[in-house]
Amino acid sequence: MKPLIFGYLILMVSMLLQFQVIWPAEAVLLSHWSEGPASLLFLPHGIKALLIVLVGPIAVLPITLAHLTTDILIGVDAGRILFSAFVSSVVMLIPMLMFNYVSQRPLLSGVMGSGFSLPQMTRLTFSVGLIAALLNALANAAWYSESGVTLLAFRYLTGDLLGIFVALLLWSLLSRIAHRVSD
Repeated sequence: MKPLIFGYLILMVSMLLQFQVIWPAEAVLLSHWSEGPASLLFLPHGIKALLIVLVGPIAVLPITLAHLTTDILIGVDAGRILFSAFVSSVVMLIPMLMFNYVSQRPLLSGVMGSGFSLPQMTRLTFSVGLIAALLNALANAAWYSESGVTLLAFRYLTGDLLGIFVALLLWSLLSRIAHRVSD
């Protein structure tokens, strides 16, 4: 239960950072490009990928709750709130379940405490995050566009991929610091 509560809190911090720092900075820097609600650096996607890889598919609970909480707080309309929470959870769930199935691991397991090295976990997190980013880009582009996949899908994809890179970089730095402290 503690990893789920901690995951929710980290996701909420990343959402706060996203909406209070990253998006306002993008609005100033990219004022000429108003291609929908997608960010070019969506840090919460990377945090969600790390969370689901570490604790497993049960991570959909804090992911869903974080999206519901954030969307309610920023005043998103009810239809979009449910869509956002559902899509954000399902796109993470599908690749993690696929990995566990193909690897003949218990479907609901994560890698925390299972002996995965940092490089193995990094590759898995990137793979899960990439598949989730592709699914997320398609789902959100379809929601916002009547004409099918547009440039918006690529903006979602870019934001999610950069979010994964930043989250993995932070995870790597924190892991190295923790390793040095424990020595």
